[in-house]
Amino acid sequence: MLRDLPIQRKILVSIVGTVTIVLVMIETVFVLYNWFSVRETVQKNLLAVAEVFSLNTTAAMSFSDSQAAEEILSSLRGMPEIHRACLYQGETKQAQLFASYVRGSDAKDCPLSLLDVKASKLQVLTVNRDVWLGSERLGRLVIERQLSDLWASTRLDIMLLLLMLLLSVGIAFVISNTLQKLIAGPILALLDTTRKVSLSGDYSLRADKHGDDEVGELIDGFNVMLSHIATRDTDLARAKEELTLRIHQADAANTELRKAVEDLNRTQKQLVATEKMASLGGLVAGVAHEVNTPVGVSVTAASTLRAESIEAEQAYNEGKLTGSGLKHYFEHCMQSTEIILNNLRRAADLVHSFKQVAVDQTSFERRKFNLKSYFDETLLSLRPNLKNTQIAVEIDCEASLEANSVPGAISQIFTNLLMNSLMHAFPGGEAGRIRVVVTECDGDIEICYSDDGCGMDEEAREKIFEPFFTTKRGAGGSGLGMHIVFNLVSQQLKGQVEVLSALGEGTEVRIRFPSGL
Repeated sequence: MLRDLPIQRKILVSIVGTVTIVLVMIETVFVLYNWFSVRETVQKNLLAVAEVFSLNTTAAMSFSDSQAAEEILSSLRGMPEIHRACLYQGETKQAQLFASYVRGSDAKDCPLSLLDVKASKLQVLTVNRDVWLGSERLGRLVIERQLSDLWASTRLDIMLLLLMLLLSVGIAFVISNTLQKLIAGPILALLDTTRKVSLSGDYSLRADKHGDDEVGELIDGFNVMLSHIATRDTDLARAKEELTLRIHQADAANTELRKAVEDLNRTQKQLVATEKMASLGGLVAGVAHEVNTPVGVSVTAASTLRAESIEAEQAYNEGKLTGSGLKHYFEHCMQSTEIILNNLRRAADLVHSFKQVAVDQTSFERRKFNLKSYFDETLLSLRPNLKNTQIAVEIDCEASLEANSVPGAISQIFTNLLMNSLMHAFPGGEAGRIRVVVTECDGDIEICYSDDGCGMDEEAREKIFEPFFTTKRGAGGSGLGMHIVFNLVSQQLKGQVEVLSALGEGTEVRIRFPSGL
């Protein structure tokens, strides 16, 4: 394709091609115009001749003297282009040959009937004129003229025009070669410099400028860009050394942080296991709160530090890391490191103080059971918690509905949801209702737990499954109840859980898991 050709070839093709196309179009129009113009002139002259001879033969035809008519027509021998003249007598459709003139033996005789006369062709021009005597038409004169001289003139014109075309293309070729040196030369030199820089990575190279035109401005811009890149590489090399040192320091801090986080994770698992067996006391709640605060701060600082490191590395790889950006990164590293170390020391002290707390481990077994009976039994065991409240609990479940699942997980989920409602949905001992609807849908068990309590805002709803999140810190809330519900549904029951709530509109918890039957 033309766009894939070298720029020198494009200039040559553009100039020579344009000149050739334009000249061919002009010469074609000229030849056609000249041919039709000359033919029209010849036709007018031949019509004039036919008019004269039609008048001259009137007397001969009126006396039916064909010999005299042929003598008149024989005077056409002075016009060598006319090779035949035919004079017909009678009505147009029935006219018969009356007299004729034929030049040489090569010309054909005239047709005997006017109806057999053919119209003009490319090589022959045919004209005719009626012969009149007053208002009486005696016959028609038909004269045929050879166009060989017109075609000879046309061929000569074509040869001359082709010669002019070749001469013009040659001149255009010479001009294009000159323009190639003026236009393509500087561009090719710039391309050569670009290749050298790409292969060697030496940004000290510079392209030579050949003029003050647009190409010259392009070369100036290219040289300025190389200068900026060289400066940037120097700055990046220096920054890389400093960043490597900071990374080593950050790695050491991260190692200590990971060790502390592992200790905290183990502590969290112990606290969760304890919550499965019974409600956490004030002591453990305080521990969770106190540990969560420095851990949260440390994790936040570590996450921020990691995000800043990723951003700095990406900027360095893309060549966009500036001095101010690197300075900002180092300042953030120092601040984050101080925050992480201080909070981890605090968390480590707390964990060390309470890691002797005993935690019972429990496991859940899968079996087939009746859901209605199991919920009734679980509710019966929770009656002491409901005894001094004005809360009504309704269980809506088909008596025959069964599941092959983990009853212990379902029991603890129900217990945690009910205790959560008693503590949060009805904080002032208000009257209310808790309703549990259990249904089967497409092979899954769906539990819809709802209360008509005070509900919760959007922020609390979004954080409800987070460990140690509670709105009743210091009032018996551990922040692990709904976290355990989420883990039991997703891990033990292999299902999904969703919470819907708004302030003043109660809370609804939807749980769905495979029935296993």
